[in-house]
Amino acid sequence: MSKLSAKQRLKNIWRDAWRPPDRRPPWQWCEENITSIPYSPIPGRFRSSHSPWMREPMEALVDQKIALVSIIAAIQSGKTSVGELGLTHIIANHPGPTLWLDQTDDDAKDQSESRLQKLFDECPPVKALYPKNKHKLRLTTVHFANGMTLWVLGAHNKTNLQRRSIRWLIGDETWRWPAGHMAEAEARVTAFGWLGKCLFMSQGGFDDDDTHRKHETTDMREWMFACPHCGHVQPFLWENVEWSKDAKDEHGEWDFRRVAETTVMRCASCNAYFEDSDKTRRELNLTGRYVVTNPNAQKQNAGFHWNGLASMSWGKLAELYLRAKKAARSGDLTLIQQFFQKRLALPWTEFHDDFKLEIEPGAYFKGEPWDLEAGINSAGKMVCAGEPRSCPLRILTVDCQLDHFKIVVRSWAEDGSSRLTWNEKILTWDDIEAMQGRFNIHPNLVFVDAGYSTYNVYRECAKRGYTALMGDKRGTYTHKVKGGKPVERFYSPRRRVQVTKAQSCSVFYWSNLNIKDTLARIKRNQDPAAGPVWLVPKDIDEEYLAEMESERRVKKGDKWFWEQIGSRPNHYWDCESMQMAAATMLKLVGREAGSHAAKDKADDDSADSE
Repeated sequence: MSKLSAKQRLKNIWRDAWRPPDRRPPWQWCEENITSIPYSPIPGRFRSSHSPWMREPMEALVDQKIALVSIIAAIQSGKTSVGELGLTHIIANHPGPTLWLDQTDDDAKDQSESRLQKLFDECPPVKALYPKNKHKLRLTTVHFANGMTLWVLGAHNKTNLQRRSIRWLIGDETWRWPAGHMAEAEARVTAFGWLGKCLFMSQGGFDDDDTHRKHETTDMREWMFACPHCGHVQPFLWENVEWSKDAKDEHGEWDFRRVAETTVMRCASCNAYFEDSDKTRRELNLTGRYVVTNPNAQKQNAGFHWNGLASMSWGKLAELYLRAKKAARSGDLTLIQQFFQKRLALPWTEFHDDFKLEIEPGAYFKGEPWDLEAGINSAGKMVCAGEPRSCPLRILTVDCQLDHFKIVVRSWAEDGSSRLTWNEKILTWDDIEAMQGRFNIHPNLVFVDAGYSTYNVYRECAKRGYTALMGDKRGTYTHKVKGGKPVERFYSPRRRVQVTKAQSCSVFYWSNLNIKDTLARIKRNQDPAAGPVWLVPKDIDEEYLAEMESERRVKKGDKWFWEQIGSRPNHYWDCESMQMAAATMLKLVGREAGSHAAKDKADDDSADSE
């Protein structure tokens, strides 16, 4: 090929200098100019129809009215691709000094080598701007022929954030950056005034970290779809994904093939169900649009959020979730944290109200009578449902706080099945007594936590005939039994505390570990065929459900114990734990279940009196 004449070269320079920038949306420009994304699982040219949620963020990137674009999105859903594809458009149409930041210098070098420069090779307008001397095409610094310089560096190295004036700043996975480094990087665009632009991209990080605080300064646009049945516009919400609770094997373990087959998503408005298929997701995303959820934000700050439900099989997500929940019940929160951060693109916090499918509401409402409820007769013995009784077999447990109480009333059947009859926050001891009368509960079956304001609890229990309970670190307690060998139980022998000359209070200690293990095991069963059921009503409140996921079983050293998760309220969990302690004492549950509770308790009381 003959060399161009000086005149022709000058003509080309003049033509390029006066060529107007391409004003099409960046995603349209990329569809025409990017022949392939080498690292993408989808072969062929870039097509935004595969990920329509990418379009608006790419448009915001070059919108002169917007100075900050924040993206928090699921992994493997096109989040980083917004920055990569937008960068090709910037190089060709809006050149200016650009800084791409990854977590570390090594990460940045890998990003440049394995993704950016391979993408540039598939974009002819960018490839044409490569420096003629290939030796100057370095991994971390690229000087393009149109005068633009691109640096690809690590955010951990603070020096990288302080030396340059930048027009375009693109930061990837900011949740992994050191605290304060986002602000340091953002300051680099100040010299360019209204031309300066920041794009921050991340999966979910941690509650109140730099990434999420920055995102909360934006208009926080959420990717939503319109239900094809009722037209209701709604986000892709994890709580609307459901699968069959019967998708289990003979051992009660999840059958993930059946989970995948039965997983659907429900419309939040009309309750129509959408099948889990790529076709369904394409159809829903065709109706997709962003909805501003923070309209009071500054107009120059645009934020975008989407999660894995828009792009990934819901059945696969259900499997990931269930495996994570199983690990969490064993004390390992790593997988459930990753699920929230990477798949749902939410900040990890110890306060997640994460109770999906742990507790299935029963087919009844609070306060309704129960045909299977056992009772206590005039002789103090437990009788089956339908037999003459003096009062029903209902247990009232009370958790004491500084200025209020949390109470739980649970009805019990002879086989150890139970269902929640009532739960409520109340204010006074007289309210407790009124609740006892309302549900016709025998005073001996009212159990009050004495861990807080112990003497006052003893005094009030003695006055009313209630029983005080104290959770304890011990695993078992030795009981003397008439005519037999001592036995080990999860609760202590009765202690009597003399409050006044005329009044005493019964006190029992119970094993925090073993009783809560029993509760954790039993509360997972709502199937009568699998053993005693543990039910909650249809109209159960979210506060109760959230508090039932407030503690986890952990191992420290060679010992297991239950600990509170962060600062989650755990009062209803404590009430239900006391229900399980009382049911164990009555031999409704546990290894001695099936005995006539009232008789055995009387025998124990006589042996335990000290």
